[in-house]
Amino acid sequence: MNKFSSYKTQSIISDKVNEESIIISVAGTGDAANLVVLKQHVWIETYATEGIRNEFSEYLLDTFTLENEIETLKNVRRKTLIASKNNHLIGCAVVASDAECPLQGFNNSAEISVLYVLERFTGIGAGKKLLNHAVRLIKDEGYGIAWLTVYHKNMRAIGFYRHSGFTDAGKTYFSMQGNQYENRIMTYMI
Repeated sequence: MNKFSSYKTQSIISDKVNEESIIISVAGTGDAANLVVLKQHVWIETYATEGIRNEFSEYLLDTFTLENEIETLKNVRRKTLIASKNNHLIGCAVVASDAECPLQGFNNSAEISVLYVLERFTGIGAGKKLLNHAVRLIKDEGYGIAWLTVYHKNMRAIGFYRHSGFTDAGKTYFSMQGNQYENRIMTYMI
């Protein structure tokens, strides 16, 4: 049985900060171009804290492509959720049942491989709503653990996940052009 094949969601959730609505829905291939731009933007804002260098540019241009995004959207073992406000994309989350947790003992798990919100829209509940939908998707598909990795210097994100009930379970490394970047592995028991 393909995980995530039947999951669908579209709900309007009240945004208490400015009384506008945030819509969480499942992305389709028509969202691919906007997702590529959003992911590139959030990735560079998160990881290029000291500026841009070739290693970052090459990774960004090789990874966040229209072709790769469409492939992800068509993968039945991955589900991309999007947050929209006034018909504009402001964030996304990707749940991956085909990812293996780097820690032992986390077999019945699915990864939240991406949770990105444009900086301008942080603090209004979009990230929390995406995270809640992602965890609910993981639970509905019968997994007992949600896990994710977060850059160890991204204290705001680490705090957000801790506040949301995730615990720090260890570390892993993200490799890019021979360099290693520490990431924290955070888990949530469902």
